[in-house]
Amino acid sequence: MESMRMFPLGSPLMPFSMVTLRIFEPRYLQMITECVEQSAPFGVVLIERGFEVGGGDQRSAIGTVAQLVDVADLPDGELAVVAVGVERIRVLDWLPDDPYPTALVERLGEEASPTAAARVDQIDNQLRLVLALVSEAGIDVGPLEYELSAEPAVAAHQLCALAPVGPYDAQRLLGAPSVDERLELLSAILEEETDFLRSQLGGS
Repeated sequence: MESMRMFPLGSPLMPFSMVTLRIFEPRYLQMITECVEQSAPFGVVLIERGFEVGGGDQRSAIGTVAQLVDVADLPDGELAVVAVGVERIRVLDWLPDDPYPTALVERLGEEASPTAAARVDQIDNQLRLVLALVSEAGIDVGPLEYELSAEPAVAAHQLCALAPVGPYDAQRLLGAPSVDERLELLSAILEEETDFLRSQLGGS
């Protein structure tokens, strides 16, 4: 258990994925400045209800440790921040926002079964099909070519980050208790998305 600065956002951050933030609220400017000075990470959690600005939100219990990669000054005292997800955390207790959110958290390990690597390959094929269908529908999904880690636990998070899903499905994937359960959930989501896209494209 450890105390960690927290940054609630409108979408979850997957481990091994990058996030770009524009920081303008004074409390988060202070938080990022302290993280830079202390070479400290911060936690990212999904806002389930409420808004990013002003506080008073309801936050998810499962989030991700974010490590700063780059911080640049912007006009009017704002900051441009790039961070990478490192590992999952569970929030055990929220502490008072003084002035920014802080929580007691525990870091969550990732275990994969011996069959997870083969499952990653299968779901990789599912995802490539979904991305091709999304592109065919005229929706920009970014690069269609990517490389996955040889480590199943890392690859599972990479697949989840690449999948064109909304924030709440992404949170469900992040919250899956094991690599294998995350892969099975992602497979089911991609299967539903494939059926929907094919129906929208006229059954092609």
